[in-house]
Amino acid sequence: MYRILTICCFLLIMCCCSEVPGVENVVPAAPEEEKEIAPEEEKEKSELAKLMSEIDKNYKVVEEMSGWYKYKKKHWKIILESGRNMVVLTKSIRRKFSKPDDWTYQELMEKMQIAAEKLVEVAKDKDKEGALEDAQWQVRLLRRTCAKCHKHLDIHIYPQLYKKKHKELPPAP
Repeated sequence: MYRILTICCFLLIMCCCSEVPGVENVVPAAPEEEKEIAPEEEKEKSELAKLMSEIDKNYKVVEEMSGWYKYKKKHWKIILESGRNMVVLTKSIRRKFSKPDDWTYQELMEKMQIAAEKLVEVAKDKDKEGALEDAQWQVRLLRRTCAKCHKHLDIHIYPQLYKKKHKELPPAP
């Protein structure tokens, strides 16, 4: 029994300590181009994050009112202005930060722009019957589109909500 354990330990030490001829233990250095691109990527991400936070502010204003059963003129004006801001910001994001290789991202950004444009149209025709419900519907479309895009990109807006909690074991009897 001891012979087998001794032989196994000896073989394990020999395998770990020996070098394979022709194989170097050198980690390849990163190309210089990648080192230069990293700060630009960070700048691009921070600029995109700023634009997205502006969209989020406008969306939250409209979402806050989406549960109401009646809007006054000043509320319709807020919805119209927020919708216009979302359209402008979405167009800017689609133009500056397009991802031609990611079809899903492109489609979701287009849906977000369309929903914001329809929200503006609904706010312009506020006197039309069913305009309130149409505005609420467009807000729901925006919410759904944002959720799908964030899920696709694996982005958590509120990371404190997604922290893994340790499972507590029940007390022993």
